[in-house]
Amino acid sequence: MTTKSLKLVRDIAIGSVVLVILAIALGVLYIWYTGQQGAQVADAATASEEVSPAYAAPNVQPKKPSADAQIGASVQMLTSPVAPGKNASITVRTLPEATCTIEVSYNDVISKDSGLSKKVADVYGLVSWSWTVDNTAAIGEWPVKVTCSLGETRSAVVVGKLTVSAK
Repeated sequence: MTTKSLKLVRDIAIGSVVLVILAIALGVLYIWYTGQQGAQVADAATASEEVSPAYAAPNVQPKKPSADAQIGASVQMLTSPVAPGKNASITVRTLPEATCTIEVSYNDVISKDSGLSKKVADVYGLVSWSWTVDNTAAIGEWPVKVTCSLGETRSAVVVGKLTVSAK
């Protein structure tokens, strides 16, 4: 190798080392800077907690639906599949304060489980049931029928499919 090529290799090596050191220094500086920003955000959050109650945000409650709002119902969650003798649950969304009933049938035999009682939806329109699947429930898909009503003339029905399997 000539002296000129050795100098070139040396210059490239020194330049590479300088770039690596510079990249590390910039990384450390970035981490330090973002840590300082996080501290400022935390300080701002603490300061906002110290605001007097007169300026604090009010407790936000859901709005009541209008008196002529149409009622609907939808399954939000249904435990499935489930084995006979195990617990199942369903959550339905409807209008707040709607009265809802549930009917679970296995082979056209309506379950008499105590968890399947009439309930009233909460202020968010959610209503949930939990029950034990009959030990004698046959393997297959069975309807879970929820009927919700508000007043004498408005009602909605939703049917979920409960899969009973031999888990």
